[in-house]
Amino acid sequence: MLNLEFFAAVDGMAQLWAADGQFLGVISSDQNNPYSINNLHGDYGSSNGIYSIRNSAGLYGNTSGIYSPYNTNCLHPPIFYYDGQAVLVVTKNLSLEKQVHGLILIDPDLLLAVYGNLSNFESKIGRYQPVEKRQFFNSTFSPAAS
Repeated sequence: MLNLEFFAAVDGMAQLWAADGQFLGVISSDQNNPYSINNLHGDYGSSNGIYSIRNSAGLYGNTSGIYSPYNTNCLHPPIFYYDGQAVLVVTKNLSLEKQVHGLILIDPDLLLAVYGNLSNFESKIGRYQPVEKRQFFNSTFSPAAS
């Protein structure tokens, strides 16, 4: 089971990829990293960024996009990768649970909230060091596979 320690440990080291092969950003609490999903002014974290899942008018953030985690019928949502391994499926489509080869589903709003809160935490106490870096999952799930 995932917990906050996992998300803190992979902060800045994980990536989000769309099923069409498009890079959707670094999974990071860093609001200044131009590639961070938490940079509210960047291409990957802003509400108008072309590659941002926050862009409700964009291909990767609207409720009808074929690769959008906000499309409750999306069959190929974005995948959270850490150390080259697929770890999480970022989606609001709960019916995918039996089709993702053992990967855990995470709601996109929860993912964004976790890293937003990590950012707030860092700004108050400074950059933390992960307790331990380790491989959490061993999966061969391919996001483009159907």
